[in-house]
Amino acid sequence: MKENYRMYQLDPVPLKLDLQECIDGYLDTGDADFLAQFLHWYEPAINNKAKSFGRQYAMTGHFGDLKQAYVQGLLEALDGYEKQKGPFVPYAERRGERAMHDYVRTMRTGCSVPSDTEYYLLRKAMRLFAEHGEKTDSETIAAIAAAIHREPKTALEMIRSGTQNMRVLELDRETGEEGDEPTEIGSLSDEPSALFFQAYHMNALYDAFRKLDYREREMLGRHYGFCPECFSVVDKDGRPLPKETYEDIMLDFGLSSPDTVEKICKRALEKIRRALSKRKAETG
Repeated sequence: MKENYRMYQLDPVPLKLDLQECIDGYLDTGDADFLAQFLHWYEPAINNKAKSFGRQYAMTGHFGDLKQAYVQGLLEALDGYEKQKGPFVPYAERRGERAMHDYVRTMRTGCSVPSDTEYYLLRKAMRLFAEHGEKTDSETIAAIAAAIHREPKTALEMIRSGTQNMRVLELDRETGEEGDEPTEIGSLSDEPSALFFQAYHMNALYDAFRKLDYREREMLGRHYGFCPECFSVVDKDGRPLPKETYEDIMLDFGLSSPDTVEKICKRALEKIRRALSKRKAETG
């Protein structure tokens, strides 16, 4: 939406100030008008960063959220900024980019796991979820929430994130080399980050997926039940995305046979497999 490109534009247009002058004015006086002017003049650069990031991670539809994540990172950097550290923008850019990375990671995994405690709770929630037949009715969620000492809403979010991890694991298994051991929720190492694979491996998988053509990405995403842009497994209303059959996908794409869809999906998986093998060979 066009308004996402003009979130911070002021009317009337303020007197032109250097970006550092805006930051210095804010730090010296505490006047939020200086901060508003900084965002007004810096917004075109922020737009370019968010657009570039969205293209890089095949998340162009998340421009507004990426942009807001970047700005939030800038504001967090401002809390610890002192003039003697140098110009603000170069100092704060890394924090803004890190905030966008955090947003992408959160969207792809369903949630972040900030501590060992949360990681163990997530594993316990997923074990209980399996024991209850993978049901998400209110009674089951309430029982799981009580067992992990969290609110039902939090427990449901944790289960969704764990479910998303397993959905992407299915794709990972399909593209793994022969003899590779599949990773399971219940057999992960004790590192919190292991729940969502090692970062390098997951980035390689995402990179290979993004290089597929539109039809291949769309068909794989719909067949495995995740968004081909952000890898979310729920829609905007929080409802699980269905795993669609080859027949369902065939009808929507106007094809004559589900075998055609299956061939396209298998071809796409083979492309990912080759890309992962090549990357593994290059890095030793």
